[in-house]
This record gives sequence, structure tokens and C-alpha cells, in this order.
Amino acid sequence: MESEKLLQMDAELLNERKFAFMACVNDKILYKQCLKHIDSLRIRDGYSIEKIDIVGARNINEAYNNAMKRSDAKFKIYLHQDTFIKNKNFLNEICRIFAQDLSVGMIGVVGARRLPSNGIWFKNNWWYCYGKVLEYRRGGILQSILGPLNKRKERIVSFRKVQGEFMPMVVIDGLIIITQYDIPWRTDLYGGFLYYEGPHCIEFIKRGYKVIIPAQKTPWVMHYGPRIERGKAEQRAIWGELEASMKIFREEYKDFIGQDVKALILKSSRDKKSYA
Repeated sequence: MESEKLLQMDAELLNERKFAFMACVNDKILYKQCLKHIDSLRIRDGYSIEKIDIVGARNINEAYNNAMKRSDAKFKIYLHQDTFIKNKNFLNEICRIFAQDLSVGMIGVVGARRLPSNGIWFKNNWWYCYGKVLEYRRGGILQSILGPLNKRKERIVSFRKVQGEFMPMVVIDGLIIITQYDIPWRTDLYGGFLYYEGPHCIEFIKRGYKVIIPAQKTPWVMHYGPRIERGKAEQRAIWGELEASMKIFREEYKDFIGQDVKALILKSSRDKKSYA
């Protein structure tokens, strides 16, 4: 595709000593906390940080794609406005992983090495889910037991333990997506703000890049969530919108559902010329 050839040419001009943090913003209070955590990160001498806040977005794929084109940073971090980076050494960690394996194109903190038939990495798929993240939430099973006494608080959400320094995944969660290569976001599939991470992860794999999550002794980030909890009606509406998008996703990426990531990487390494 012509757009990808242009991106490949632009990649030679990217600043290898620059990080760009990109977030869609509709809550200035949450984003202020997000920035506070970014500003507290350790950064190597000679490196710089760019912050891009996207206000008024209606389609996160388009918003991220436009922000990606605007920035000359090699390392791009797409994150939610309510994602707070707790690991002070975060920037050094991602640089080390990217440098030691140039086939790693994307890093996240939670994800799945195989997609279930529904296509949603975290739904009915626990055995294939890995990683950990902090969340500010109520306890799951305790909610029905304790009712209003089950207060929101900082909790660790843990899936299976990552074996080794990092493990490849098929899809990582969109709460934070870290890349060292620019690949177009799929603006042509569906709009909104749900499950945009699925297509983007698979587009990296199709091109022969690994999507990974690292081993974390303690969670690298917190996903705070909305300041005002969503009601049941709002939750139902979100799941309804998600399912509409998932019908498109399952049709577009049917060859990637139910397949272990190792098999997908092997196939992509043979076929990547088709996507160059």
C-alpha cells in the first residue's frame, strides 16, 4: 500500500531519542493525573518527551492515526487518559526490550496468546490470558455479597504469569500500547472507541512483528477507570456497541481466531512480503 511505503520512508526520519505519549481526552482531571505520572518517569540524558492530547475525537483509530503522523518520535505510547504509569523506569525498560529484539513491534501489559471464538481477548479466555495491571475498582465476587460496603480501591488484576522476560501475544489491551514502528491504524473497519487494539495488534503480526507483554514483578501501570462509575444501562450499551464491532472483527480476522500466537508468527514470517 502506498501509505505504508510512505511510512517506511518516514521511519528513517524518526527521532530515535524521543518518546510521544498520545491520549484521547475528555476528562481534564484524569488526564492531569496521567501527565503527573509521565512527568515523574526517569529519562536518559539526550532523550525527550512529547505529549499529544486529542480532544473531541469521535473515532479513536482516526485520532491515533493522525497523532502518529504528526509525531517524529520513534517510540510512541498510546494510552488512556486514566492510565497512570507507576514504573518509574518504564522508558528505560521499553527501550531495552525494543533494542534487544528488533522484531518486537509492540508492548503492552495484559493480553492473550490466543483469541477465543468471540474474538475478545479477555472474554471466556482465562487460560490464554497473561500479565497484570492495577485497577481502581470494586472486588468482583464481593460486589453481590457486600453491596455498598464493597468500596472501590486499588486492586491488582492478575492473569497467568509471563514466562521468561516477555511473551508474544495475539492481542494486548488498549489501556496502553507502546510501539517502535509506525503502522497505519485500521480506520476503515469500525468507528468509536472499542476494541481498536485488536486490529492494530494483528496488523503488526501480519507484518512479521511481535506483540509482547513483559514480565512485571509489580504492575507497571494503573488503569483507574471513570471517576463516576458506569450504571448498568450504560454497561449494556457498551457491550452492545462492542458486539457490533466484533462481528466485523471476526469476519476480517477469522484466520487469527483460535490460533496460538506461535503459529501466527511462524506463518507471518513466511508471508510478510505480502504485506510489505
